[in-house]
Amino acid sequence: MNKTPIFDVPLTIEPEHELRFVGPFSRPVVTVMTLRNNASTVLVFKIKTTAPKRYCVRPNIGKIAPFRSTQVEICLQPFMYDQQEKNKHKFMVQCVLAPQDADLTDLNKLWKELEPDQLMDAKLKCVFEMPPSVSNTENNSGGNNASAGGSVGANATANQSTAESLKSDAPKLSIEEQTSNLSDATVHIETLAAELKEIREVNTELRKDNLHLKEQITRYRNSMIMKPINESYTPALAEKQIPVFYIAIAIATAILGLLLGKFLL
Repeated sequence: MNKTPIFDVPLTIEPEHELRFVGPFSRPVVTVMTLRNNASTVLVFKIKTTAPKRYCVRPNIGKIAPFRSTQVEICLQPFMYDQQEKNKHKFMVQCVLAPQDADLTDLNKLWKELEPDQLMDAKLKCVFEMPPSVSNTENNSGGNNASAGGSVGANATANQSTAESLKSDAPKLSIEEQTSNLSDATVHIETLAAELKEIREVNTELRKDNLHLKEQITRYRNSMIMKPINESYTPALAEKQIPVFYIAIAIATAILGLLLGKFLL
């Protein structure tokens, strides 16, 4: 295939003018862009799009060694496709020959330091296409609604049989998927039920322990309150000790009297 450079600098882009994405678009669709550096120095590139939320570009910035090429994957995110809707998505490829003293370890920093007039750019538009089988089915169904006749009836019969075969196959897949999902959901519910039962048992044990602790605390407090009432009155000990004191004084007085009587006699 003939590849014509788009830039003044020797860069070749394949495809040159448009990026084609082939449906169905209910899932991610990937297309590949090939960039080739035909120069004798390193080339730095960056890719931008008018719809950044709809695409994932890997890599969106990079470098290409002299006379080497690299591939860029562009992934279109799933969306509801409408043939009547006009697509205005575009991509822009910017590039520049790396300066001799440039630090190529941080390309984002290098790109910010470049002047806008140093950059070369090319634009590619996006084209959405449905697979030939889907397109033919839609076209045939449209022709059957607009015209009548033997050939139209044959096409309608063929389309109807194709549609019925597709419908007959579709429920089988959906039933298998539903069965698999149902079994997974059942296992998940049983696991959750077992965990909930264990949590309830632990909660019951904790409540019993809590009640037991409350009873022990209540008994301890009651015992502390009743103990001073049952004890004897402490000052009574002192009252019982008072007569002993007087008896000791009387005995001492008697002994002192006897001693004095002996000395005096």
